[in-house]
Amino acid sequence: MLSESFKQSGVVSEAGKQSAPANRLLHHYPTHRMEAEAIRDAMLAVSGRLDGKLFGRPINPSRPTEDAAKRLFSGPLDGDGRRSLYLTMSIMAPPKFLMTFDLPDLRLPSGRRNVTNVPTQALLLLNDPLVDSLARHWAAGLIKTPHASPEDRLDSMFVTAFGRIPTESEKAKWTTLLQSVVTRPDVMADEAAWTQLAHTICNSQEFIYYR
Repeated sequence: MLSESFKQSGVVSEAGKQSAPANRLLHHYPTHRMEAEAIRDAMLAVSGRLDGKLFGRPINPSRPTEDAAKRLFSGPLDGDGRRSLYLTMSIMAPPKFLMTFDLPDLRLPSGRRNVTNVPTQALLLLNDPLVDSLARHWAAGLIKTPHASPEDRLDSMFVTAFGRIPTESEKAKWTTLLQSVVTRPDVMADEAAWTQLAHTICNSQEFIYYR
């Protein structure tokens, strides 16, 4: 991570396009999708649920059904905020969330991970109870945090999720989205509306890709 290549910007310059269209000279850092564990951990982090404690006992992933004979037990939906590193892995039933984002087959050695982009990943981010739960937790925290205006809160959400403030164009679009999902007169206290925005951010391309 200290190499010059790793620290390159992801912005592609015109000169770079001309000299090495395929980026063989590493004139910019290629856009990468985060690994399965990092996507889950990022959602825990932005929502405020991430437990940064090191070490400790492994924790069972959430499962729809348990099978005591196979020692497949279900844990909390968000794993008590523990990083994906601490999730118990089972060859018979690995965590479905991580598998959808290309967790390697636990039965086989793997020197490199696949990186796919398939509809099931988008559907998972839209409908998985974990994503919904963390979006609600994020929104609940936002409601308790004083912000001067909806725009100020949007700035805070962008910095938390993307490490930057939104452009004026983005701010206008997200404000329009907020106005379309409000459920009560006081928008700053409308937890349902802010949950929708938090959920949308977790579903964005920029959230699961880094450059």
